[in-house]
Amino acid sequence: MNSTHHTVRQSFNRAAISYAATAKLQQIVADGVIAHVHHHLPSGFTGHLLDAGCGTGYCTRQLQSHYPNAFVVGLDFAEHMLRQLPPPMQPQSLQADIQQLPLADASIDYYVSSLAWQWCKPLAAAQEVCRVLRPDGQLTVATLTTDTFHELATCLQQVGLPSQAHILPFITPQHLETAFHEADLAVRTIRQETITTWHTDFRSLRHSIRGVGANHLPGGNTAPLTRAMRAALLNAYEALRTQQGLPLSYNVLIIDAHKKACAS
Repeated sequence: MNSTHHTVRQSFNRAAISYAATAKLQQIVADGVIAHVHHHLPSGFTGHLLDAGCGTGYCTRQLQSHYPNAFVVGLDFAEHMLRQLPPPMQPQSLQADIQQLPLADASIDYYVSSLAWQWCKPLAAAQEVCRVLRPDGQLTVATLTTDTFHELATCLQQVGLPSQAHILPFITPQHLETAFHEADLAVRTIRQETITTWHTDFRSLRHSIRGVGANHLPGGNTAPLTRAMRAALLNAYEALRTQQGLPLSYNVLIIDAHKKACAS
């Protein structure tokens, strides 16, 4: 594991206890992902379901409840996240990287991942999906794409700070769709939605990002903001305030696909 990957894992480990309480966005997206799964699977489904990047198990629990006869596996690379799963579900959970799944070839019927792929290389993750899915196996993935946190990026640029040094880089929808194609995954539907969260102040806005472990930023050697820079950034963001508060937008992409029957 490289140092960047280790830092991200540690970030999620630290966020594990408070994750469920602060992850309202994640729950909204997960509910959308689960709705997609319900559209494709009957309630009597008895196969193997994988929740890749399961966090504290919000999606995993919903899937197990709706598909009681299925074998549902929750997988996450942050061990402290997995400890938040209900005790009955912990024995079938796995600590692992979604780019290196510890699963046999063609062992999964349906692959689910909600807001985890933004932390990995999409082609590597897609190739692992193709490997572990059975022929014609299905998947639903939700991830973040370009222009996520665009308000923060704009304010950083306004005060002369490089946004790429303070905000995670997000891929384009086209990049993700290309990764699926190269991994022999046939896209059925692709939908993008912008979800805006509202915050009383800049501190709570930043806390909402940190609270779900998303405080790892590129450029680990980036110099901290000076008091003057921070004041300028706060003033720039305050200019965006509405009656609802300070906005923070997420561009969420949900893709439904399946493994091509002829894929090796």
